[in-house]
Amino acid sequence: MKAGARLHRVHDQRFGSCTFNPGKGRPSRFAPLLLGSDRIATQYLATDYECAVHETIFHDVPIDEPNKTVGFDNIKLLVHSVVELKHDLTLVPLFAPDLAKWGVSRADLIDTTAADYQITAQWALAIHQSRPDAHCLIWTSKRCDPPQAVLLFGDRVAETDLTGMSTVGAAGCCIRHTC
Repeated sequence: MKAGARLHRVHDQRFGSCTFNPGKGRPSRFAPLLLGSDRIATQYLATDYECAVHETIFHDVPIDEPNKTVGFDNIKLLVHSVVELKHDLTLVPLFAPDLAKWGVSRADLIDTTAADYQITAQWALAIHQSRPDAHCLIWTSKRCDPPQAVLLFGDRVAETDLTGMSTVGAAGCCIRHTC
């Protein structure tokens, strides 16, 4: 991923636009990453706003639900940030051809439910450990195809490697963050 790329994230307003999740929140597809008693901080982003919303706000809504709604109480503490990469990042693609090389299908790793997150997080940790040059994972969103979702490894990408471009809160106000 090239320097200057802009990515979107939807996150808790308590955290700045470039702040990494320390791995203490609820489990997700590729987190927390536990290395013994240590936690590797992570940050989920997406290539566009719609994908970021689907990968966070609608994350736990069944994909086949015809009326996808989420109550305001579930989103009132969330904000949308746009961040820009200051440096090129080495990514590990988790697209169908890449997964096939490992003998894994998209259904096994990307299209899973929360019941499988402990297993999928182990995959992310194994990739992290086997690819010390990699800064992040990238895959096509299960909920919003063809945009892509990204997971940054906080031990390889620092908050200072990102520039917060803007943050918009649930009330629609714009807040500027410096990372």
